[in-house]
Amino acid sequence: MGIFRRKKSGTGKEDEPKLNIKWNAIDGLISIGVLIVLLVGIYFGTLKLLDVLNKEQLINISGIDNLTFSILYGVQVLLMLGVVWFFAIYWRGASLRDLGLGYYSIIKTIWYTFISLVFVFFVSFLYAYLMNSIFGIEAPASKIDELISSRNVSSNVLLVVTAVVAPFCEEVYFRGFLYSAFRKSMGVGAALFLSSLMFALAHLEIYSFIPIMVIGWVMAYIFEKTKSLFTVIFLHAVYNLILILILLGQIEMIKMY
Repeated sequence: MGIFRRKKSGTGKEDEPKLNIKWNAIDGLISIGVLIVLLVGIYFGTLKLLDVLNKEQLINISGIDNLTFSILYGVQVLLMLGVVWFFAIYWRGASLRDLGLGYYSIIKTIWYTFISLVFVFFVSFLYAYLMNSIFGIEAPASKIDELISSRNVSSNVLLVVTAVVAPFCEEVYFRGFLYSAFRKSMGVGAALFLSSLMFALAHLEIYSFIPIMVIGWVMAYIFEKTKSLFTVIFLHAVYNLILILILLGQIEMIKMY
């Protein structure tokens, strides 16, 4: 039995792999609301707790460090994967392979990744050029830029989080779960738009909103074509790895010269 459900076409050839999506757009929208409420509550609750502990001199808060960063991001990961498990697997009785967690051709994955990276970086550079030349707006420092500049979080932790943990977690939620939910209820076009919109909104980057949305659209489109998260997780990981290595390289150049 294969990873995906396939059926024979009239010519006797196998059609594209099919995923049995048992959840819908309502489940996806409720999951978004649940995540927002929980993450906002945890964020402000944590700030209040740290402020109290700092005033009582039980801890000394000088900035985010490896432990704090790992815990906060770990909570986010558990919540995102948790809502996927609850709505798709527990509530709707789906399986992991229904989310797209199955093998896909390595050769095709590399090819899709190469083409996608060329397109995404072209769009990103063009966007930055237009924003600077037409509106005179320079790209502000991102959250990752600030973490690298502060040097409170080690490079190894940032590499693991951005190039391993984030791609897996975000692709399971935004493509495997959310895109599939919108696709089942609204069709491919609406699902591509809405899932990429949610992906961009979740990153809380105003300047980079459009490029991030384009990236989300590309990954959702590839997931639609392959029906496998293997491809988009690999693409997401390579993209993030390139970005983080560039940022780390810039810091080292400043340090050296």
